[in-house]
Amino acid sequence: MASWPSSLPQTPLLDGYSDVPQNSVLRSDFDTYTKQRNRFTAVIHDVSEKYVMTNNQYTTFIEFYEDTLNFGADVFTKTDPVTGLTKNYRFVEPYSSSFNGVLWVVELTLEKLP
Repeated sequence: MASWPSSLPQTPLLDGYSDVPQNSVLRSDFDTYTKQRNRFTAVIHDVSEKYVMTNNQYTTFIEFYEDTLNFGADVFTKTDPVTGLTKNYRFVEPYSSSFNGVLWVVELTLEKLP
């Protein structure tokens, strides 16, 4: 399995970062009460991250995304910025990027797998 390149920033910006667990609770309404139960034993998290990259880092990121991950189709490992543990991630949709003339801002929409 591929790993997030060490030459890329290892921690996303705080601005724009979110980590939200997907809903795993199934609710059933009955006449007298509502019953709830978990559908899964582990939950996927929806993650949004934003990185600032130099031109060289951006080139490395593009090669990682297109060549190593087959345009984002494959799973990869990287460090969870909150826990510091290595987790499995996959892209939900293509990245978006903008350039201010000096640096690239790259926004990722990922799933953190259980």
